Amino acid sequence: MSVAPVKPAVFDAVVNPYQGCYLGPAQLPLMLTPENVAGFIAMLVASIKAWQDQYRLIWLELPATHAALIAPALSLGFNFHHCHSAQLMLVKKLQPDSYVPLAATHSIGVGGLVWSPAGEVLMVRELALPGQKAGYFKLPGGMVEPQEHLAIAVVREVLEETGVHATFQSVLGVRHHHRGQFGASNLYIVCQLQAQTMAVFAAENEIAEVRWFSPDAYLGDEKASEYNKLLLKSALKYSGLVPHQVAGYSQSAADHEIFLPEL
Repeated sequence: MSVAPVKPAVFDAVVNPYQGCYLGPAQLPLMLTPENVAGFIAMLVASIKAWQDQYRLIWLELPATHAALIAPALSLGFNFHHCHSAQLMLVKKLQPDSYVPLAATHSIGVGGLVWSPAGEVLMVRELALPGQKAGYFKLPGGMVEPQEHLAIAVVREVLEETGVHATFQSVLGVRHHHRGQFGASNLYIVCQLQAQTMAVFAAENEIAEVRWFSPDAYLGDEKASEYNKLLLKSALKYSGLVPHQVAGYSQSAADHEIFLPEL
């Protein structure tokens, strides 16, 4: 009497719409003992073999607590895809022509062109780095945080840098360049805001001075950059793109923003 060979155990495939299998914390060993690590690797090898002709990619998400599994995964042909503070995503092509989507390629910054009730604009001068001269006056602003709306980010950054409470009005313009932090490209989105308070204070860790300017005075400042002057000239002529709500666009208005000309 012959006995059928026992097939190695494989993971339950969590398949996305693009024929990719996902393995994450639910499939990882709770304790990284040598026996558990060996068992995980054996199942991963068996899964790769079983899925080779059926699926296109395997995504493997490893929390920081399971960093010991990185080297074994790399030895099985996985590659780094993207990383957050507490997790790493790796990917392995099961078929040579499989398409691997890009990870995030851009950082996003916001600048606030803030108008006072009297028609003045708010500008900041950043603290000089060691060995450098004081900078020129520019728009307050900073980086958008994960899952943060642009309209919320620019109001927050203006308040943090200048102490001025303001309300969002419109998107004025966008600058795109490829010299961002850590080699990423960067989008800088300039917004118009209306000040609700006038008193200013400079954020002591980054801002040397906060000042209100009349448009003519700022446009006449020889030290101000031509780009910032162009933004101010545009704001004097155009209202920009305003927020719109589109019925049925998505399940919740809290997960997106839409900016279009005023209708």
